[in-house]
Amino acid sequence: MAGGTCYSLLLPSSTGIPARQSNTHSKIVMDQSPVAVATKWFEAYSAGNFEGMKSLATDDYTFEDPAFGKLEGERALSMYKMFTSTRDKTEAVWNVHEVKPSESDPQRAIVKFEAIYKFNGRPVTNQITSTILVIDGKVKEQVDAFDVPKWAEQSLGLLGWLFGGFTFLHNTIQKKANTSLDGFMSKHPL
Repeated sequence: MAGGTCYSLLLPSSTGIPARQSNTHSKIVMDQSPVAVATKWFEAYSAGNFEGMKSLATDDYTFEDPAFGKLEGERALSMYKMFTSTRDKTEAVWNVHEVKPSESDPQRAIVKFEAIYKFNGRPVTNQITSTILVIDGKVKEQVDAFDVPKWAEQSLGLLGWLFGGFTFLHNTIQKKANTSLDGFMSKHPL
């Protein structure tokens, strides 16, 4: 990753958000299906376009993952503002491998992606499965899942390797992640 930061978004089969002609109006209507909205969400994320992400989120947007726990509203969006504004420092790359409809809920999309970045100077490659709930064409909820022990080993070294599967380390990680987010939010309000 030397010499600059690379951001990529690899999507299956299509390269853009499909548009359709409305039968009742002459204007073009953007596809608001969960797959289309989740694709647009990750396109904005990959491009570091926080304002684009913000425009796609509901006012009561929530995010949850093993590192931060559950974040709501401004805290959830501020996490993405922090990630997109520090991507040059962390050399972040987000590669989306698959976006598909949920088999169990027509309002959800499942996104499989890879996050590659540096955490405290250590290289991390994290395979993440994200479940995105879309309501009225906006992202209402995002729940990310990943292998915490594997992530801990990469990001924390020996400590992560030894203790990555233990609850006390998960709690410590969440506390530190949220303290970092608090510091960011105090300097960079939405």
